[in-house]
Amino acid sequence: MPSLSRLPLLVLCLALLMPGAARAGIAHVYHSPADDGVAPTSVPIEIGGPLVTLFLYIDAGATATTTGTPCVDGDGDELCAFEFRLQAGGDAAIEAFVPDPGVDVVQRTSANDFAVVGGDAVDGTPGPIRVGALDLTVGSPAWSVVLGSGTSVDAGFTLTPIDATTLAAPEPSGPAPGALAVLLLLSFARRRRRGMMLPMLVGVATILVGGANPAAAQDADGDGVPDASDNCIHTANAEQLDVGGLGGFIADGIGDACQCGDLNDDGSVDLLDAALYQRGLAGVTPTALPEDKCSVIGGRVDCEPNDRQTLREAIIGTGPGLAQVCQAAEVLPPTPTRIVAAGDSITQGFAADCTCNAGFLGLICLLCPAGGDQPEFSWFDGSSLGSSVYDFYGGAASGITSSRVSVSGAEMTSGADRFAIQVDDILALTPIPDLVVVELGGNDVCNRGCVDPGSCPDPLYDDATWTSAIESGLDKLVGFGHPTSLPAGATVYLLGVPRVQDLYSAGVAKQSGTSSIDCDAFRDDFDVCEIATLNAVLNGEDLPTRLEGISARITRYNEILRDLALAYSSNANGRNPGGIEIVADYVNETLPSIGTTTFGANEINGGDCFHPSVFGQSLLSSGAWSSNPR
Repeated sequence: MPSLSRLPLLVLCLALLMPGAARAGIAHVYHSPADDGVAPTSVPIEIGGPLVTLFLYIDAGATATTTGTPCVDGDGDELCAFEFRLQAGGDAAIEAFVPDPGVDVVQRTSANDFAVVGGDAVDGTPGPIRVGALDLTVGSPAWSVVLGSGTSVDAGFTLTPIDATTLAAPEPSGPAPGALAVLLLLSFARRRRRGMMLPMLVGVATILVGGANPAAAQDADGDGVPDASDNCIHTANAEQLDVGGLGGFIADGIGDACQCGDLNDDGSVDLLDAALYQRGLAGVTPTALPEDKCSVIGGRVDCEPNDRQTLREAIIGTGPGLAQVCQAAEVLPPTPTRIVAAGDSITQGFAADCTCNAGFLGLICLLCPAGGDQPEFSWFDGSSLGSSVYDFYGGAASGITSSRVSVSGAEMTSGADRFAIQVDDILALTPIPDLVVVELGGNDVCNRGCVDPGSCPDPLYDDATWTSAIESGLDKLVGFGHPTSLPAGATVYLLGVPRVQDLYSAGVAKQSGTSSIDCDAFRDDFDVCEIATLNAVLNGEDLPTRLEGISARITRYNEILRDLALAYSSNANGRNPGGIEIVADYVNETLPSIGTTTFGANEINGGDCFHPSVFGQSLLSSGAWSSNPR
């Protein structure tokens, strides 16, 4: 009979070995042997081998929220996010994991460890939730799979732990499987304690080393704490609070005030923050995401899907980890001294002030779009716009020099004035600018003949062609394989491709109720962006089919701009060792950017019914300025 002193440990071990019983609102993870979502009443026994498949489910109950909003203040059983880790021991090895197609997860798999993070933080999901299938190979009856740690975010947006449990074991042949499971769980506990010590030691070392530095007079943020010992050098935090950082509550040497990724300002970076990223990027968070703490991978100053993905990877111990590169942790770049725009007819202000193209004054009206460029109304630096990007800087009084190398008709991909050629003109300027803004892509759509490559010889550009064209210009700007480059500390700001798919409906609305504007006739007579405006079959494709294809392609073009910006800024592609900052304004189809700005009747001019009006130019300048990294 065991001694009384050992009873608590035995009780703990027995409790850990039992599968978590379903408790409403509290998540538990289990293996459903029949893959039907039904939780077992005891540890599932898997007979045979060598291949064993565990069907992983997580469940907090099936009751829907009746009061409040799921993932905000709901009272139901919906899960908004989850993460957990499994360990296979003995003669079991993890071979593969196949996620359920209906869940959004990131996973890490090795021979003995499996970790996963996922969930829907927008609407929440009632249980049971099928996570996926985990394949094991087993060599003998001595094996076990246990859940050692995990957390979940419930409908009330509260972070709660997931109980440790045994998910599966082989047919018993003695005490070995149970003992093995106990050892695995105790091993998890030891590993978690060791893993939690490192951030604490790093934090202590940071403070001790900083305190020994005699150069204590400098105080960049003016909070009374010298930089040498300040855990947030660029954000004032006299209290020096340091709750914990990634996944824990032990000081990591980074102050709460500048902890990148800590979106809810609780000092810890965890599953709650990953859920907030998802809600914020979907535009449903009750308050806007804190842009000063969003960036955890670099390359931009606000929140984007790559930051969320990186945080989710860090939670399960994979990926590059979290970098202290957010606004709260770094010095913002200085105001530029020279700004230059690469672009097309939009940046040239083409026909912006034209108000008619038909009726009694038709011929006179046509002289306006025939006149072409009206750079005085350019969103970038138009002298008559009054609200250009240059105006927002303060115009000439700011001491900043502004110019354009944009050319009407230019494409990103091809032609004598394509992006890479405009870059040559930029690098030939004296002095070379320290902010380059790029707005291209509309003509890459308008100059094509069809959407489907099988319909014509000149379909919309594919991913590879679009990517190569952008890289050709960016390589020159950062000096990759090119003798010159932008100066150190410079920024390239990539604006999204505008919504060409809006132009047809905008023109129909523009001509409605007036005899002085006939968008259909003008666009048909002068072949204005036929692929997007001709209400007839073109190369075997009707207009709705073409507009649907254009919309999908433009979204993809903008995603590529966004992802290339990250690849260059982080130097993940090895092309930007000099650290030139590359930023894209596009995040996704939900958040505002030039690529998501809708064009209606007021936003297009009354001359060619295609290019932005003066009002549309102002809308573009405001959008470009809102995400401007400099």
